[in-house]
Amino acid sequence: MFNLNMVWPAIYVVDEVGRFWYLVIATIVIETFTIKVFLNYSWAKSSLASVIGNLVSGLIGTFVMMWAMLIWHLLADQFVPDATFDLINWVATYVLMCLGSVFLETLTIKIIFKESIKRLFIPLLIGNVMTYGIIAYSMATHTNKDPKEARTVEVMYAPSPNSFILLDSTRLVVHPAKTEISYDKDSNVLNTGYSLQIPFEKEQSDYFQFTLRLAGSKYSGGIEEHQKQIRLDSLSDVIQVVLEQKNPDPTKGWSEPVVTDTISFVRQSQLP
Repeated sequence: MFNLNMVWPAIYVVDEVGRFWYLVIATIVIETFTIKVFLNYSWAKSSLASVIGNLVSGLIGTFVMMWAMLIWHLLADQFVPDATFDLINWVATYVLMCLGSVFLETLTIKIIFKESIKRLFIPLLIGNVMTYGIIAYSMATHTNKDPKEARTVEVMYAPSPNSFILLDSTRLVVHPAKTEISYDKDSNVLNTGYSLQIPFEKEQSDYFQFTLRLAGSKYSGGIEEHQKQIRLDSLSDVIQVVLEQKNPDPTKGWSEPVVTDTISFVRQSQLP
């Protein structure tokens, strides 16, 4: 996983693409067949076109589309119930990343083989739909449990302060946060990072007028309807989180957010 405080669904999809790298081989085989059928190329030319296209979409297109999805979130997050990680955004991520990768692949083959995009798009789409479909299914059914994991322990953090009156005069209540430590059978820690889950209740549920950001980090990343997840490299007894609010000046808004409070999350307990 990318070591970023700012996260969005496309990052997880790219991570899964890396995990299922061998699907590229299957995609090349399927696309070779579809190119042969749809375009009547020779087997050698079909294979070459498929290999070149998949190298471009796999090595370049996937990462281009990962960053391009930020534009989608900039426009869409304010309209969906659970913001960045809403189900609608997950679906859009798969669809747009797939179509974007196909377009880059198609454009590459068009330039090399002087073929029309209209003729190339469908045969290349078939292979990519298969790849992204398997990745989507994997992520929907995948468990993060490490096979070496023998037990997990919940670590609780109490927020102080935990109640706030926001700049729009509505109330926000932050509840105790938690994360998990995984151990193997010899009680060695398996974690390479931690996800601090901070639940909260806000008076105005359909409006994102604030975000929570790890102190010292530049970006806050996405926030869900009822919780914020913050990525940590390590755990400490006190974790400082900044409460950042939308600037009430309509000409500034989120382009110049206002930091109003710092919340200290104090380590309370480890629950076996």
